[in-house]
Amino acid sequence: MLPDPYPVQPWSSPCRGEVKLPGSKSLTNRALLLAALCDGPVQLKGALFSRDTSILMESLTRLGFNIQANEEAETIRIEGLAGNIPHARARIDVGNAGTAARFLTAFVCLQPQGEYLFDGDEEMRIRPMSGLLDALESLGARFEFEGEAGCFPFCVKTSGLRGGRWEIDASASSQMLSALMLVAPNASSSVTIAATGARPAFVEMTARLMQQFGISIKGTPVTGYSVPGNQVYTVGGVGNYHIEPDATAASYFMMLPLLVGGFLKIMGMRSGMLQGDTAFVDVLKKLGMQVMDDGEGWTISFPEPPGLSLLVENFQTFSDTFLTLAAAAPLLPCRVRIDGISHTRFQETDRIDAVTTELKRIGAVAGCGEDYVEVFPFGEGFAPQQGIVVETYRDHRVAMSFAILGCSPRFGETPWLAVADPACCGKTFPAFFQVLELLYRNSHDK
Repeated sequence: MLPDPYPVQPWSSPCRGEVKLPGSKSLTNRALLLAALCDGPVQLKGALFSRDTSILMESLTRLGFNIQANEEAETIRIEGLAGNIPHARARIDVGNAGTAARFLTAFVCLQPQGEYLFDGDEEMRIRPMSGLLDALESLGARFEFEGEAGCFPFCVKTSGLRGGRWEIDASASSQMLSALMLVAPNASSSVTIAATGARPAFVEMTARLMQQFGISIKGTPVTGYSVPGNQVYTVGGVGNYHIEPDATAASYFMMLPLLVGGFLKIMGMRSGMLQGDTAFVDVLKKLGMQVMDDGEGWTISFPEPPGLSLLVENFQTFSDTFLTLAAAAPLLPCRVRIDGISHTRFQETDRIDAVTTELKRIGAVAGCGEDYVEVFPFGEGFAPQQGIVVETYRDHRVAMSFAILGCSPRFGETPWLAVADPACCGKTFPAFFQVLELLYRNSHDK
């Protein structure tokens, strides 16, 4: 059991060693749904076991799917039913899992005579859903809302999904477009999908994953997608699919050598990955990062100090990593401005306000606007107050980002920063603090 708040131990030695990341949450949840749509059994290897993936597995079980999970082996076996949903009635709780909320809502609409009750955490009840629900209603689904229209909780009555032209406003979340794409091969005929406002990285990841599961899909988030009819998901061969390590989680450990020195090998990272968050590497290269790829993973180091006075970056397409940079920014020698992140106000929390508030709490100079955050370096001679507790708003990415900041040895070896509610990391990286502690011990073992 982690202490709450969790005091972050500053490092007195440069980091060294290896880190094994959990599987990608985004890929695990997409692959879970695609495995259920396959015609036959599928085994996912390297899968993430976290609150979000557990929610999706529990929901699929409630819908009648046979799932066998082995957390120690990081495997999940699912009996795919080629687009059939066994239970026409079910109650689904999506917690605060955006992927589960959007993907499952579209998924159940494949059932020709279904009735499903959906609800989630308080935070989920205010997260955007209306773009997806409007699209599904235009395709024959009917929604009855217990509270505000377009939000959880609701009951959806389904009648299958017809083919043809599908339209969706995905400006609030690209997950809405991905949700339609995932179920399009199981519509009654060929589908063309036209979307507005979608951010490309995660949508392109969805399309490439569908192709790996044997589906023909063509297009882009800008031009739209076409999906021929009469297709069946399959992984072929022995029915195994390997999940990539979490590229967003990798961003925290990429930042660590910049703040504490040394080097770190992040296992399983490679070029050509499906996840758009690998673009964070290009940002850190501007801060002096060097990457060595030996085929087993990336070894990260910062042999030269950053020579910048200003760093301006647009994070629209890989926004899950913006907190990693923003939280560490006061320790950089340059002013940092992060643009293109307005949509992050509607994620697990309002991430723009959250990071700005907590940076100010620790004494940093920071400001924000509708779609940006700006952070200035700590001034000469700055010393933080002791015992600062960073609030995390039940947001795993706030917790992990500020934990890396607290590792800096700049203010001595006594913990000066503590992270509230460290258990919130269970959403995507349950063992984050244990991995950080192990890496600390290995790096300080003389």
